Amino acid sequence: MNGQKKNYENYLRSLNVMQEPKVPKAKLDMRGAILFAKQQGIPVEKLSKEDKDKFIQYL
Repeated sequence: MNGQKKNYENYLRSLNVMQEPKVPKAKLDMRGAILFAKQQGIPVEKLSKEDKDKFIQYL
């Protein structure tokens, strides 16, 4: 058996082992973040992590 075929078979076997990623589903209220940034007088990109966390809802 050549190396390429063996690597491909290992790849196929690894696909069966993979599971769904354990990432929480979240929703970002971008409109609220933009309004908050305008009130603070700073661009949205400059919001701190704590400020951004206020607008994230975990589902």
